[in-house]
Amino acid sequence: MSGRYLLAAIVLGRLLSVAEARAQEQRFSVALKANLTTASRVFTNPSSPDAFQRSQYFPLEDFFGYGLEVRYQLPETNIALGLSSDYIRTTIDQSIRISTSKSVPVEDGYRVIPVEFTGYFLIPVSGPTFGVFMGGGVGVYFGRRLYKLGETEAPTVNLGHGFGIHVLGGMSYRFNEWFALNAEMKFRDLQFQTSNQFASSKVTYNGTIINVSQAPFDARVHTDGVVFQLATVFNF
Repeated sequence: MSGRYLLAAIVLGRLLSVAEARAQEQRFSVALKANLTTASRVFTNPSSPDAFQRSQYFPLEDFFGYGLEVRYQLPETNIALGLSSDYIRTTIDQSIRISTSKSVPVEDGYRVIPVEFTGYFLIPVSGPTFGVFMGGGVGVYFGRRLYKLGETEAPTVNLGHGFGIHVLGGMSYRFNEWFALNAEMKFRDLQFQTSNQFASSKVTYNGTIINVSQAPFDARVHTDGVVFQLATVFNF
């Protein structure tokens, strides 16, 4: 019996010491993030009545972004709440052949600003220096397609927005009471649809006039790759 009481006393002492350490911690933090997204797709005919045309896309892979997150840890719990926003821009260079001897360069891609709300669970094995966490949440995504034929851009005429979910896991290393580094891996279901339109029916490139349609053309963006994030965290 004495062994059980001793074990209970050790566990209780450990819990009290963790609670005391948490009471002294700052509850708010601001994280400056850099991220790498491994894969996304741009569907170029999402409104087509033909199923094959709707399924056509080109991939965009391994592109960078950056962002900011504000996080609050609920007192005397392992729960934290975060609100974040990122900026992501990626394009690819392609070409369209207009004759047997001439082609026109095309820059195609998108820009998106995800705004996400995340709930974090701080795994109890974490200590004052090294921490492990997991989380998930919802997001709203504001995006537009970037499309340029030669030197002429087709502006966005219908800004896209979408909603999605995400889950993540990560680790943190705290250098002192106010500064830490976080490393995260996030799975994000980011989707939105947008429309672009040329302002004129003629585009000039290197002295060649190219006839283009002035009808709006749609695109749907779907980011389904893994997001790796590294953040510098300031606690207060």
